[in-house]
Amino acid sequence: MAAKKLAIAFCAFGFLQTSFAGFERFWIFSKDANTQVSETWDSLSDSEQAALIKRYQTLKELPAQQSVNLQQRMDWFTQLPEAEKQKMRETWQRMSTHERRELASRMQKASPEQRQAIREEYINKHLIVTEH
Repeated sequence: MAAKKLAIAFCAFGFLQTSFAGFERFWIFSKDANTQVSETWDSLSDSEQAALIKRYQTLKELPAQQSVNLQQRMDWFTQLPEAEKQKMRETWQRMSTHERRELASRMQKASPEQRQAIREEYINKHLIVTEH
């Protein structure tokens, strides 16, 4: 019975902790989020505001091209046989971040015929090392 009461007490305490998290957003005397944004924006110089606007615009434009590239890669990947997909997944997991970036830059510069050779190079490098 004591264990049951203790469990209920912990549950109630946990509920109270999560239910009041971020309560200051609803407090009538706290600053409005729009006011904070306006104050921050006003504190920036004209050149900082221009740089921020330019950065925002480039961020908005970039994902469209990235999404096209990603869709092309996904289409290519889904057409592979299951065994090839698995090899590529395992190779990708074993690669370091530096190797992934290097592979991406090499693939961008390569022709379609060269890309297959580059993929085979990385697959052989990473799968042969782990099989021994």
